[in-house]
Amino acid sequence: MSLPRKIGLSLLIGLLIAKVVGVVMRGPSPMVLDARFYWELGGLVADGDWLLMQRPIAYRTPAYPWLIGLFRAACSDPLFALVCFQSVLWIATIGLVAALSAEISRSRRAVWVVVALAIPMLCSAVYVTTVLTETLFVFSVVLHLWTVARFTRQPTVAGGVFVGLTLGLAILTRPVAMLVWIADLIYVITCWYWIANPATKHLCRRRGWICVMLAGIVTVACVGPWLARNHALFGKAMLTEFVGRNLWIVTFQDGSGAGLELPDSDGATQLKTQMDDGVWATLSDDQSWRHTWTVSNALTASGMDDPSADRLMKRVATDAIAEEPLQFARKTVRRLVNFWRTRATEIPAQLADLAADGTATREELSKEFYGGQPVWGVKVPPVDTALRHRWSNWLAGNTLLMFATLASTMLLIWRRPTRAAGLWLGAILSYFATVTAVLEIPAYRYRMIVEPIVLLVIALAIASISASDGGLRVWWGGLVEKLSGQKI
Repeated sequence: MSLPRKIGLSLLIGLLIAKVVGVVMRGPSPMVLDARFYWELGGLVADGDWLLMQRPIAYRTPAYPWLIGLFRAACSDPLFALVCFQSVLWIATIGLVAALSAEISRSRRAVWVVVALAIPMLCSAVYVTTVLTETLFVFSVVLHLWTVARFTRQPTVAGGVFVGLTLGLAILTRPVAMLVWIADLIYVITCWYWIANPATKHLCRRRGWICVMLAGIVTVACVGPWLARNHALFGKAMLTEFVGRNLWIVTFQDGSGAGLELPDSDGATQLKTQMDDGVWATLSDDQSWRHTWTVSNALTASGMDDPSADRLMKRVATDAIAEEPLQFARKTVRRLVNFWRTRATEIPAQLADLAADGTATREELSKEFYGGQPVWGVKVPPVDTALRHRWSNWLAGNTLLMFATLASTMLLIWRRPTRAAGLWLGAILSYFATVTAVLEIPAYRYRMIVEPIVLLVIALAIASISASDGGLRVWWGGLVEKLSGQKI
């Protein structure tokens, strides 16, 4: 790479890092709801309860509480250390996307495109200041994709181990990653048997499949202790029991949910019976039975354990879906489209926002929203302005990005050199979008999971078009040279 290009790329990377530093300077986001609960679980880990046996919950996985517990045990200012670490993870995620783009395209153009397009990505960077799983999960998924790409090109024992470890980390952060291996197999089979390139056509496939099995064994070994923990607590080896709560939202909630009525089924009767008549009457009067956690908390308060309550909610929701399948399917398709189009109307507030009116001191805000942890935060005008005018809060922009992602994926699949990667990345995007549409009400925090993959797909498409243009110019120059007898 020439010196001017090195300087240009360094400037882009500097802007990327400066953006993240500016976001961190605005301070941490309040530890409320899920964030507060994760912080409490991290405290149990810091005290030595690595398997969270003191909290018999079946709807969380342990990787993020482990991370919090590590910082709470090792650092005098764990919140600041956690935010700084998550900032590094965000930057590393972009770096991995750039490396993966170069790995797939065999071109440095893609690296430039990745870094340049990542600079306006602001909303996902804000999540580095939250005590939530998003940043760790996105990093683990992208790291897994990078290990899979390198393993597919040159399968080794060490590569198989890393593939299994990264998939295990992703699953233990969020169970939704448990079926990503299907897309990985599509990529491996396509590369090894259909579209072999010079780097893979001479590999020993037998050794490759042995390494694939090793990756599966390592993944199972990673999640095994958590399966054993749940079996000891609930009598069933499982990662989580949360599908029932998810289905309850999309089945009974109005708006993006199907808004169905409670079915006339044995499951619904059991649910009402489990609560006393007064509780159910209260929930029925104000329609609060449509809210997931209202019903979940009422069931656990009645004496049901956590996974049993979730299974009962799943049973009732599936009974309602069976009575109105078309209505549920129609709303699911609508949520699938809205997964891509939903505006980022609400992103996590930061201390600089909470302290802007001056009605509370930092000490008061720390006690109320941050568990007494030391806090920091100042206004950063460039970042404040960019957040107010963030592109992800633009419906037309999100729609345009949706079509750009679709077109880029189709282009990668159409071109033979990138067909395997296009099928792989398209399968991953489809998987996350479909699972989210079936189980969640659309929100930006769910779409941000696939933002790095969208960035990768678009960068690969741009690099592909650029390479095609270069080839076209060479072809055209050769044609003119032959016709004119002169070199161009």
